Amino acid sequence: MSPDAPVLDCRGMLCPKPLLEARQAIEALPEGSLIVLVDNLAAKENVTQAMVELGHDVFSELGDGVWSVTVTKAAGARHEAEMSPSPAGTTVLFVADRGLGRSDPDLGALLMRAFMATIADRPQAPDVIALMQGGVRLACEGSAVLQQLTALQERGAEILVCGTCLDYFGLMGKLQAGRVSNMAEIAGALMTAIRVIPL
Repeated sequence: MSPDAPVLDCRGMLCPKPLLEARQAIEALPEGSLIVLVDNLAAKENVTQAMVELGHDVFSELGDGVWSVTVTKAAGARHEAEMSPSPAGTTVLFVADRGLGRSDPDLGALLMRAFMATIADRPQAPDVIALMQGGVRLACEGSAVLQQLTALQERGAEILVCGTCLDYFGLMGKLQAGRVSNMAEIAGALMTAIRVIPL
């Protein structure tokens, strides 16, 4: 970690702002390192993942409730414009609750289990499953559909789990399927998909 590296203070920013700010700052940096300060684990994970995907070296440490993420710019790193959130032609399953429907939570949970079992049994899996709001609980410890989500993931479905939502519900350490994602990535997947199935 370089003591002379510029510091980008993203404390207090909501997703996807820290990620967007960090991407812009690292693009503008000719060489060397950038220190990004964030005050929640979701932002730290999102910034880290994005910088690693672009080819940069990343080191992070926690002190007094603030993550210090040091990004060292790599000479051969890719530019953001070269990155694609999802391939064209994808089918995205967008899940915003742990149950199907709003009238009866127990029935909704039962229907969600049946739906996920049916999807997992079909020959073609969705390309992306985006989980937000209460839907993030489906990918966490104790979920009744964890086995189905894991099976779909093993068959190639990319499961994007909203980090802000995990953080809000205190579930960051309980994620069992998929990976921590962010609003920028999920919005990108939805905007480039040929077919979006909202639940």
